[in-house]
Amino acid sequence: MSSSSTVLLQSVDIAIPGYKILRPIGEGGMASVFLAMQESLDREVALKVMAPALAANSEFTERFLKEGRITAKLQHQNLVTVYDIGTHAGVYYLAAEYIPGGTLKERIAEGALSIGEILDIMVEMARGLDFAHQKGFVHRDVKPGNILFRKDGSAVLADFGIAKAMDSSSSSTVAGASIGTPDYMSPEQARAEPVDGRSDLYSLGTVLYEMLTGAPPYQAADPFTVALMHVTQPVPQLPAEYAWLQPLVNRTMAKNPAERVQTGALLAEEVHQLLTSAPEGAAALGKMASKGQARISATQSGRGATAQRTRIVNREAGLPGWLWPAVGAVVVLVGVGIWYLTRSPPLAQVIPNTPVAPVTMGSPAGSGMADGSSGALDSGVHNPLTIEQQYGGDVQQMLEQADAFKNHGTTSKADIGRNLVMPDGANAAELYRKVLSIQSDNKRAQQGLQDIAAFYVAFAQRACDAQLYDACKLNAENGMLAEPNDPKLQALHKLADDQSRGISSGSP
Repeated sequence: MSSSSTVLLQSVDIAIPGYKILRPIGEGGMASVFLAMQESLDREVALKVMAPALAANSEFTERFLKEGRITAKLQHQNLVTVYDIGTHAGVYYLAAEYIPGGTLKERIAEGALSIGEILDIMVEMARGLDFAHQKGFVHRDVKPGNILFRKDGSAVLADFGIAKAMDSSSSSTVAGASIGTPDYMSPEQARAEPVDGRSDLYSLGTVLYEMLTGAPPYQAADPFTVALMHVTQPVPQLPAEYAWLQPLVNRTMAKNPAERVQTGALLAEEVHQLLTSAPEGAAALGKMASKGQARISATQSGRGATAQRTRIVNREAGLPGWLWPAVGAVVVLVGVGIWYLTRSPPLAQVIPNTPVAPVTMGSPAGSGMADGSSGALDSGVHNPLTIEQQYGGDVQQMLEQADAFKNHGTTSKADIGRNLVMPDGANAAELYRKVLSIQSDNKRAQQGLQDIAAFYVAFAQRACDAQLYDACKLNAENGMLAEPNDPKLQALHKLADDQSRGISSGSP
């Protein structure tokens, strides 16, 4: 924090009725931002106060008030919420939702954004922008510094200070004020041409490139040259490890707006579809959260993708402890036809995907495999032998292998979900069922199937709560491979099926 906000706080009377200033938290070219308490509701807010030197300029005050009016119309979970705007004793202020999790710019600088988190942010921003565009506004300054994070980890787009109504022919530009940030500016914006929502999606594509590589797509010694590069230079290529994401960059950063993905909603859907072609090496994702900051080594191998994180406000009580990894770990289901992502509570995400080739999971240490191997995790593709071929009728060995599959698949950060219900001949559910065909009252096998079912109940519920009904249905179907008569899975499956077909039904 520079001293200017503190100087403003000390030198200007900003005693705005109804608000108690707590401390400065940020500043920009037009305003300083303070953490304040809205006394009537006893809630913390971000109180944005216009710089006194600008208050005499009617163009700046109109722009400041315009930001509040626009943002107040845009009530969406991925857009900052404005509570109040006004002026008191010559001080212009705007009270907005306090978003304490820092900016995307800061997280990029820290490095180690996971692929899942990156795509998660893309979908959240795409949805927020889609809502703004449907309301008739284009943001015109989408950049990492304007993407903030709530405590629960959800991403929020802020700063509609230069937003413009898409049907307006008037310019919101004032003398000396930027109409965007050159590093993220669309070609049509750089040429000072009329812009629509596709311009914002181009900017979001540049943010995607920066999240993946750590730097904006075009770099030069001066802003003018950078803006020119957006117009004249081809879409940059990603490093080889991210080549599978190049189509997404191409679709968002196409120079011709007609060749770009046309809406935020379509962009979110393209992210989902892209996951089905993700390479096997990107089949798993682990993300550890620490104090709201996601940290994963950029050199970590075998990490992959998910699509979005969605706020869930109702977690089912009494779930097994392994469903809530310590420190809000984020996991992706792999090897089961599902990608899912969870954040620190209360967030989760579930996205369907084509199964990847599973690895063979060894038995507990010292037990040995049927083929005489040590039981260590094998990175090769499992040999599809039948249960009878692998284990014969050895109940104890089947239980040990099933437990190993289950425990690894429900707790591993890298291989979470692997070998729970598929592939044939190498999954915990099939082994437990085989044991029950021999010993119908085997408690260990019965409990194992119940644990797998509970695993899918949790994530199916989260997907349904997030209105991701295809993912909810797929989770429920996979859970029913373990426990076909589980009432919770059946209810979730029906809810998802009804909702996807437009049939109203109650929550399970």
